[in-house]
Amino acid sequence: MFSIELKHVTKKFGKVVAVDDLNLVIAPGSFLTLLGPSGCGKTTVLRMIAGLEEPDAGEILIDGRPVFSSEQAIFVPPPQRNLGLVFQSYALWPHLTVFQNVAFGLQMAKRPKPEIQERVGAILKDLQIGGMEQRYPQEMSGGQQQRVALARMLAPKPGIFLLDEPLSNLDARLRVDMRSELKRLHRDTRATAVYVTHDQLEALTMSTHIAVMREGRLQQLASPSQVYRTPANLFVADFIGTPKINLIDAEAVTENGVVTLKCGAFEIPNAPTSASGKVVVAIRPEDIRLALEKTPGAVEFTTYSVLPAGSEIIINARRGETTLVIKETRDIEIEMDRAVWLTFDTKKINLYDKTTGDLIASR
Repeated sequence: MFSIELKHVTKKFGKVVAVDDLNLVIAPGSFLTLLGPSGCGKTTVLRMIAGLEEPDAGEILIDGRPVFSSEQAIFVPPPQRNLGLVFQSYALWPHLTVFQNVAFGLQMAKRPKPEIQERVGAILKDLQIGGMEQRYPQEMSGGQQQRVALARMLAPKPGIFLLDEPLSNLDARLRVDMRSELKRLHRDTRATAVYVTHDQLEALTMSTHIAVMREGRLQQLASPSQVYRTPANLFVADFIGTPKINLIDAEAVTENGVVTLKCGAFEIPNAPTSASGKVVVAIRPEDIRLALEKTPGAVEFTTYSVLPAGSEIIINARRGETTLVIKETRDIEIEMDRAVWLTFDTKKINLYDKTTGDLIASR
């Protein structure tokens, strides 16, 4: 297991700053996902760790050893960094068989032929593509090709896995299966993994830690549950979660020691916070309770749209200029344009500074 540390790393492409003074520590054996929208710098970070891109400034250490340093003029080439890389496009050699693709790294390391035969056979069997050694990539499905790419990465037994959106070309059902395979693979190998994706569901289900990025800057580094439950700022809150979190402009007013969140067309009483003034209230759709009959303490809304989705129902409800999203997992019948009553779980509300967007109070 290897640690990875980036210190004040900056990378520019012309006048565009792709990564801006990034500080990041990746613990040995962890599965860190770099998450963010397109253009946020996540792939550039992974390529700098791999040695495929050279930073303009800063320092990168693998297991405490500098592999890049702008001050010390150090740049260790990729083959000497003890890492394996899986690309989004699989990047398999079309003229080589499955066996030849997977064995390539071992052959370059001049390993004995019996060892190569044994190692390749064992990996292909573990990844459920045993018996396909003599096929060519074009004779395989997308999922099988992705397994070959994973096998090629695993063959030399690298201490670090780098995966650049490896599941984005697969269909939805196969992506779910491959998430499970990758998570198990990480557990069995105990390698340090860095995974790039813009798919928040992949990040939440597979990671031990998530680094959310925006415009080359780190927004939050935390466990999946922390990123989901206590986003560090409004960008992270709005980016994480499907359906999206409800963000409501409000004013926190204290009366007789009790804080009330005045949200324009309605109020949320007894908020467990000492915040005051203009804030943004953030509450997840599943943390709003819906009733079909008038309920004490509940606020009346009108359903605008009802979207059944099998195991859940997504409801958009309006009151005045405010529209809220509610996620219901109960088996209930709800029509559009009818009155419903909403109750807010104040213990699960986060408050953000209206000006800076930073978290000021959490559940």
